[in-house]
Parts: sequence; C-alpha cells; structure tokens
Amino acid sequence: MSDEAKTCEADPFCGVKSAKDPANATDFEKKHTPAIKAPSAVKTGEFFTVTVEVGKEVPHPNEPGHFIQWIELYSGQTFIARVDLTPVMADAVVTIPVRLQHLHPLKAVARCNLHGAWAGEKKLET
Repeated sequence: MSDEAKTCEADPFCGVKSAKDPANATDFEKKHTPAIKAPSAVKTGEFFTVTVEVGKEVPHPNEPGHFIQWIELYSGQTFIARVDLTPVMADAVVTIPVRLQHLHPLKAVARCNLHGAWAGEKKLET
C-alpha cells in the first residue's frame, strides 16, 4: 500500500469508503454503508421506488454529535438526488421515486459527520 493510500485510509474524510468484504462486513461497516432497496428488474422509462437506509443491519446513531448528514443517489456516475438530514430525524432512511432512461447499477453515498462518506451499490436488470 502506498504512503498516500495509508494516509487516506487514516483520514475519515478522504475518499468514499465501502465494506472491504461485503459478505463479512464489520459492525462498523454495516453501521455506515447505505443499503439500497429497489426492484431487481426495472424497465427503462418507468417509475420505480428506491429506498436508501443507513444503519439497516446495525443502527447508526442519530444525535447532535454523530449523525448522517446527507444521502446521495446515483445511476452509475449520473447524479439522481440528494437528501440532507439532521440529527433530529428519527432514522437515516430516504425513499425516492426514480425513472431512468439508461440502466446502470444504483449507487448510494451517505456522509457521517464523524466517519466520512460511505457507498453501497445495487445492480439492476431489465
């Protein structure tokens, strides 16, 4: 691992993190990685609902000193939506109606005010 990669790994606000081994994610990784709920098969041009939840398996704190600041949704590299959150909200869960003309994997990015940005992904089929 390069010195730059080691430095970035030690800085919670450097880059976007994800579970190193999603099948065996740690509780810390589960607490921060956004989970995406959407139909596995969708049709281009038709609306469907996407729900993104941070802390689905292991609850993430939601208090003034430690909370999810925002959640963004992408289709591949294309920005879809961003929802800003505050510590007075019950949970870091957002539901977004989506209509896509091109089907790419959905990617959600969520930012914890203490532990930086974390990403989760879901593949779509036609």
